[in-house]
Amino acid sequence: MRVVITGAQGGIGAATTAALRARGAAVCGIDLRGDGEVIAADVRDPEAMHAAIDEAAQRLGGIDVLVNNAGIGTAQDAGAAPDAHARATLEINLLGAWTTTAAAMPHLLRSRGHIVNVASGLAIVAMPYAAAYSASKRGLAAYSDSVRLEYRGRVTVTTVYPGYVRTPIHEGPAAQGIALEGLVNADTVEQAAAALVRACSHRPRELTTSRTTALSLAIARHLPRVVEAVVARRMESARRRGRIEPSFLR
Repeated sequence: MRVVITGAQGGIGAATTAALRARGAAVCGIDLRGDGEVIAADVRDPEAMHAAIDEAAQRLGGIDVLVNNAGIGTAQDAGAAPDAHARATLEINLLGAWTTTAAAMPHLLRSRGHIVNVASGLAIVAMPYAAAYSASKRGLAAYSDSVRLEYRGRVTVTTVYPGYVRTPIHEGPAAQGIALEGLVNADTVEQAAAALVRACSHRPRELTTSRTTALSLAIARHLPRVVEAVVARRMESARRRGRIEPSFLR
């Protein structure tokens, strides 16, 4: 496989790159921070992404799989106007994946390739103060469905729903007083990387990063009110213990 992955310098991106290469894949990474091996580009910049994708295709001799992994996480009040952080979350997580896919589409059509969109369990299970992140990831899942339908027979698409994975993406919300550590079950970076490898090689429609996450999301899809009540109780308990103290509400 000839694989291009965005967010390649991050925890899941770096682990997935290593796992793919260990299985013989040729991988080219794209990240906001380049290092010579990883191409530097901002997924929000269409011109930069076209140039980065074309460079990656030249290095690899084509593209079989695109992994849209780049993403950020921020916290905000859903009842307040979206600030610069909320807008950046939507632009990077959703529109960045769309921009990257558009740049890669000519190469993917030539190879009858595959797109892997890394969504999140929060696309299905809502958490307080994660409106921009949840909306971006739910939107990415909807975008996956649109591409899958419009390019049926020419390009395939997998939507991956990771659970809570301990990576630097959680540092921003934690600094804002919103930390999920200990409130939800955690999947490992290795599990996330293994799921992305399966997505690249087997091309399923949807995939989660663990059986526990799969069960949680299945319950959330069928019993949303029950899950909302459980989440609300856990968050309220965390607030009483001082573990959840949103800085933007003080």
